[in-house]
Amino acid sequence: MRRNEKILGILILLFIIIFSSNINGINSFLSVQTDKTIDFGHSVTVVPQSWNTTQELNQTNQSKTPHAITNEYVYIDHWDDWPEDHITSISEAKFRAMEDGGYKVLKNDNATISGVTVSKQYFSNPSRNTDSVWNHVGVSYVFPKEDTNYAIQVHYFTSHDYHNETFLKEVDDRIEDDMSNIHNNEFNGFISGVYHIYEFIANQF
Repeated sequence: MRRNEKILGILILLFIIIFSSNINGINSFLSVQTDKTIDFGHSVTVVPQSWNTTQELNQTNQSKTPHAITNEYVYIDHWDDWPEDHITSISEAKFRAMEDGGYKVLKNDNATISGVTVSKQYFSNPSRNTDSVWNHVGVSYVFPKEDTNYAIQVHYFTSHDYHNETFLKEVDDRIEDDMSNIHNNEFNGFISGVYHIYEFIANQF
């Protein structure tokens, strides 16, 4: 009887995945894309209203990638095919290598954003904390989505911002919107679903 229950569960799971994949395709077909987007790697995301790309503002020297977005207070960079789905010493080393003037970890945190487990690391670039420059703090997010790993980094804001829970909540809200809009152009929901069902079956028998 238990074997029959497993098979029934697998069939139900397969039906749900196929149905979900078709719904996503229908929604994409019916929707009209009017938002401004940026491409990075094999992925795409939406530029929020009242934000711009650094290319539009000729501010690519302020970002860490050619496809960053900004509200002219902070900059947000994106990477796909990140080497891991949460922050370990591997991610920290990559983030550290991007900073001229030092990299000091302020806090590591985990959160659930848009239903996805996200690793967060707040950091400071000490060389930017001077009498004339105060924006030296940033935060990195690493998470999996659509069979790839992503990293997003928001930089730089001030110590006052870092200790302001309202500001940090606004940053998280912006990243939540960003995460919901990120799409892996190489992702196939049906193939991915079949693969995960295969993994599930292999683990059950």
